[in-house]
Amino acid sequence: MTEKDKSKVVYTLLIAAFLVVAYNQFALAGISGGMVAQTKAAEVRTGQPEIKYNSFALQQAIDSVIPRGVPEGYGKELGVDYEKPEEALNIMAALDGDLYEDGKLKFSDMSSAAQKRYVNMGMSVACEFCCGATTLIQRNGQPACGCAHSAAMRGLMKYLLINTNMTDEQIMDEVLKVKSISFPQQMVQRYMEQSGNVQSSGITGQTIGSLPQQIGGC
Repeated sequence: MTEKDKSKVVYTLLIAAFLVVAYNQFALAGISGGMVAQTKAAEVRTGQPEIKYNSFALQQAIDSVIPRGVPEGYGKELGVDYEKPEEALNIMAALDGDLYEDGKLKFSDMSSAAQKRYVNMGMSVACEFCCGATTLIQRNGQPACGCAHSAAMRGLMKYLLINTNMTDEQIMDEVLKVKSISFPQQMVQRYMEQSGNVQSSGITGQTIGSLPQQIGGC
C-alpha cells in the first residue's frame, strides 16, 4: 500500500468517526516544526497525572496523518503550505466571504447542488476545541461561529466545491487536515484514545503535553 493510499484510509476512518460521534467528536493530526505552541500540560490543568501513550503508536499516528508540504490539487494555486500552518490557516480563512466582507467566496456563489453538499458537510464537522460550536455552519449555510479555524475550514470547503470535482469524502479529507493543523494536541489525544493506545498514567510511554493545543487565533 502506498503512502497516498495509507493517508486515504486514515482520513476515511476519520470521516466515519465524525458522523458517529455527535457532530465531529473525532479527529487526528500531528505537528510540524515552526508551529507556535500555546501549550499547557494536562497535569497542570487538572491536577491529575497526564495520560501516557505507546510511544511508537503515537509517533506512527502523527507521521501517518499530519498534513505536510503543499497539498495536491489546490495548494499551489492558493499558496498553502502545511509546513507553515498558521500562514496556511490565514490564507484559507480569507476565502470565507460569509464571515469576512473582503472574503473571496460566498455561500450564494455556489449552485443549489453545491449549497446542499456544503450544508451537509458543514453540519457534520465543528471547531469545538476553540469556541465550543457544534457545527461549522447553520442550516441556512451561514457561519455558526466566527473563529479563524472554522473560517479556514469553510473557505476551503467552498473553494473545493466551486473549483474541483472532488467528492464529499475527498473534500472532508482536506477539511480534516485543516482541523489537524489547528488543534494538534486535542486531535492526537482523541485519535489515540479511540485507537485503544492509552497506557494510563504509568511510568512508561509518551505524553502529548508538548504538542500545541492550538495554532492560530480564535
